[in-house]
Amino acid sequence: MTQTLELEIKALRALQDRLERQNLEPSDWQTLFVVIKDMTDRAEIRFANRLAKLLEKLAEQENRGEADDAQKGKPEDAPADHDTEANPNSPQPDPPNPQPIDKPRGSGHGRNGSSAFTNATHFYHVLLTGIIGSICAVCKVGTMQRYRDKTVIRIVGQPLFAAELHHCQQARCKICGKIAQAEIPTEVMERIGSSYINYNWSACAMLAVMHYFAGLPFKRLESLHKGWGIPFADANQWNAMNEADSLLLPLFRALEKYGIINGQTLRIDDTGSEVIEIQKSINREIKAHESVGKNIKDIRTGINATGVYIEADEEVIVLYYTGRHHAGEIFAQMLDQRRRAQSDSLIKVTDAASKNFGAAEDGLIEAVCNAHAMLNFRDIKDKYPDEYAVAGGVYKKVFDFDDIAKANNMTPMERLDFHKKNSLPLMKSLKEMCEDKLKSKLVDPRSALWKPLTFIINQWPRLVKFCEIPGVPLDTNLVEQTLIIPVRYLAASFNYQTINGAEVGDRFMSLIVTALKNEAEPVSYLTYCLQNHVDLAKNPEKYLPWVCRDFIKHVETNPPKTG
Repeated sequence: MTQTLELEIKALRALQDRLERQNLEPSDWQTLFVVIKDMTDRAEIRFANRLAKLLEKLAEQENRGEADDAQKGKPEDAPADHDTEANPNSPQPDPPNPQPIDKPRGSGHGRNGSSAFTNATHFYHVLLTGIIGSICAVCKVGTMQRYRDKTVIRIVGQPLFAAELHHCQQARCKICGKIAQAEIPTEVMERIGSSYINYNWSACAMLAVMHYFAGLPFKRLESLHKGWGIPFADANQWNAMNEADSLLLPLFRALEKYGIINGQTLRIDDTGSEVIEIQKSINREIKAHESVGKNIKDIRTGINATGVYIEADEEVIVLYYTGRHHAGEIFAQMLDQRRRAQSDSLIKVTDAASKNFGAAEDGLIEAVCNAHAMLNFRDIKDKYPDEYAVAGGVYKKVFDFDDIAKANNMTPMERLDFHKKNSLPLMKSLKEMCEDKLKSKLVDPRSALWKPLTFIINQWPRLVKFCEIPGVPLDTNLVEQTLIIPVRYLAASFNYQTINGAEVGDRFMSLIVTALKNEAEPVSYLTYCLQNHVDLAKNPEKYLPWVCRDFIKHVETNPPKTG
């Protein structure tokens, strides 16, 4: 039988506060008894363990001394105990039974220990008084001593959002109609919404993460929560996001400015998007040109979501831009801001699309993605297996070398020397193969092999920048991985309705993904920023993820005292 005592962090802190004020409640004595008894039992166990180890060592020393004395007393011609060949007729001892060895689990065993659940509520279940220290009920000899606690992890399902109904008593004057209302705690009214229904900062943060990062449409969230008895209309969800975006706009601007000015390497790429308002504008332009007989080929019909992955000193900034543009135009705007700020040199890595390259700029180092070069050969591997085998072998080793450099935490200069020694000869052999194929004139320009061969030759100076300049990345894989966020959003919601809606989505995605890249939990981060939106508007640089990350963790583990 056990006695259950539920202790939460907040309850313990409240008890601590009452102890400081010397104002204990009757129920506190049981809690204090359990805590102190727990400490006493642990101390007794530590003492018993130390005593047992000491006695064990003394016994080993005594046995070792007896064995030495026995060995000294044997005749000189007697075989040693371990010399089995000296007396082959002597009975041999039975081999010991092999014991199973507990092999350590690999990193992919799929289980998490209790320490991984950093945001869980703790419940302590204690034995009844008198069990520890009593005689064992089974053997009737041993004494029950404190043993290590068993931790059971219980995962509980719950809605994404919880609701509170605050009932305020009111009184009304029959003569003048004056109404008096009970006071509501200040924190209840710190929110987005109206005086009748409002959305706490944490609800807005959770909604932003579930909608813009997880890709759950507003309508789907409405249907889910209606079934849970907490209706949250999709129109209200959008209003909450739109208002929260207005409060967080200074933070996004500060994040954007920091990345553009302080970035050292920049990867940029596009993926297709859909904005109904922009698409209608494109359709109107097409109809206007057709009505007067103009050529419609000059009308830009593409709508893109551009992802920008920026690495500064130790920070990572991810920015998204959706609209009627391409990556080269977004980068040109960023480069103009860097030029005005007189920033240091910048390394840019893109695919080889001509629209991504502009005029030569001082301090701008342009490189091309080697993964794209490899993919060109992979696309033709069935028709040209020999050429694919050469390119595949080269790039496998080159990327393996880069992994070795990362695993050994090489500095940019050490990585450069390592690639120059190991990767550059391989890259040159690939280039020679491509040149020989083209010089032989056995490859027709209409052949599928023409594109991968000419890609290596035409982009050669940009492909080997990682062997010439410290810190140049091999590929654009990181930015392409971040583009899954807008792709996932459109896969579920199909489109944005308005330009404003797309801009709100871009800003929330930028803040959420940047927080994750800098090890800041996004719901807690956005909640903290919204709670402090007044100060954020004045000092947005104080709320960049890497600046307030550690403070947020401290607040989560040490909530303010109440009582």
